[in-house]
Amino acid sequence: MKITKNSTFKGILLVVLIFTQIPFILAQNKPIDPTEITFASNGDKIHGWFYKAKGKEPFPTVILLHGYPGGDGDLFKLGQTLIKEGFNAITFNYSGTWQSEGMYLPETSLKNVETAIDFIKSAQSIKSFGTDTSKISIIGYSYGGGMALLGSLFDRSVQKVISIAGGDLSVVARMIEESPDYRKFHQNYLDECIADPAMSRGLGGKASHEWLLKNRDDYDLKKHADKLAQKDILLLGGWFDQAIKIEDHILPLFRSLQNHKAANLEIYIFKTDHSFKNVREDLISKIISWLKM
Repeated sequence: MKITKNSTFKGILLVVLIFTQIPFILAQNKPIDPTEITFASNGDKIHGWFYKAKGKEPFPTVILLHGYPGGDGDLFKLGQTLIKEGFNAITFNYSGTWQSEGMYLPETSLKNVETAIDFIKSAQSIKSFGTDTSKISIIGYSYGGGMALLGSLFDRSVQKVISIAGGDLSVVARMIEESPDYRKFHQNYLDECIADPAMSRGLGGKASHEWLLKNRDDYDLKKHADKLAQKDILLLGGWFDQAIKIEDHILPLFRSLQNHKAANLEIYIFKTDHSFKNVREDLISKIISWLKM
């Protein structure tokens, strides 16, 4: 092959272009630091993070709800992904968990969702984050899936709800009653969580079970199916999920929503377990495409 001055120049130019693009590519892939926020919920200071989209305001906003006891920051990196797709995202620690004040209970968690909606619709949020108060969605995982569905009923502006392996607390209550092995396992798990006060502050396993058995009807997703049927709902689950089994938690809710003539209802089951680790990219892709419908 004959090498000319022209071909040499083109080769050098190509190398220069490649290396000058590297910083730009790295900058594009660099995670964006969210803004730390706090808002009041039932007298508790709730700690959270706000991921602000780039582009022309106002932005539709998505509330991301962790499982219990949750954790600091993003859920499945959805916050980082959503802002690149033109959505704001907000996530937070439930009352009595991690950096938030108060005591953990399903009652306080649900109140947190309501006040998170209020925060998004506040003048402060509109000014700071350019939120579109008419377009709010909620995505919840595990414990947060049930909270997302129930929390969506607080406000008409919440139209889209995605439950990822969402748990029905009334099903948990039934299992506590029917299975001594499950009752012991679940009680020990709750006790382990509150054993570390930095993680969770609550009633403890036995007292939590007593509370749930007394209040189960309020958290029975199927009993709220008539109102939920008016929302756009995506139910996601895992065929191999042993924590939130689709037969116990997801399919009964899906059938109840169908019976109430839910017009915008979809269910999709992945070949995965409760972690969704092996299908994260597909999971996120499914969520983004559904939100944009």
